[in-house]
Amino acid sequence: MIRVQRAAEPPDFDAKVRQKGKAALAELIGSAEAPTRRGPKRAKLADRVEDIPSEALPAFWTEALPALRAVYRNICAYLGMYIEPATGLATVDHFKPKSNHKALAYEWSNFRLASHQINTSKGNHEDVLDPFEIEDGWFVIDLGTFKVEPAEGLDADLRAAVIATRDRLGLNSPTFCASRARYHDLYHGLKTDPDDPDEPLPLAWVRRECPFVAHELHRQGRLRPVDRELTR
Repeated sequence: MIRVQRAAEPPDFDAKVRQKGKAALAELIGSAEAPTRRGPKRAKLADRVEDIPSEALPAFWTEALPALRAVYRNICAYLGMYIEPATGLATVDHFKPKSNHKALAYEWSNFRLASHQINTSKGNHEDVLDPFEIEDGWFVIDLGTFKVEPAEGLDADLRAAVIATRDRLGLNSPTFCASRARYHDLYHGLKTDPDDPDEPLPLAWVRRECPFVAHELHRQGRLRPVDRELTR
């Protein structure tokens, strides 16, 4: 994981997501202040917003997915890796799980772009560090195994939090490690497949496809000589 710069809320988000969500929450608690709308009224399910079953929440947050993909360039907030539109499944992750934080279910500030596998692993757990709040260098990649490890020198509590986040999300699954290795190898021109390009792929490509690997190549002094000169 590397730090993700929080993107501004899109101009149409309030109307497309927040207001629809707030209206649904009001209906689901039987509030007299719930706005009228077309279609059958939602039945009251709870007296308080916090007690509404999470499965009853209308999935208006999915309307924010195109904007999330655009502003975060299809990069998973937790993997630091491109979510391929044709084969990957990008999802809206509620950083504070909607099961425990109903009032945040329709808030842009609570949304992170995440691959389906990562979002499923995270589930309703709240022991994961926020990619908007971490510092670069807390999570590092072993460029021999391509596993994610806590950086040297972290205090005990932070080290434990990094490990807990890594393990909860499954960042060291064989699939993710293999993907990091492939980005590394393609950058260095190491052919592992007959279909691989004959020439090394540029650093700009790695930064676009897997900024976490690009960051670690730079930090660990593993850039090709031409890129070392350009990044000084």
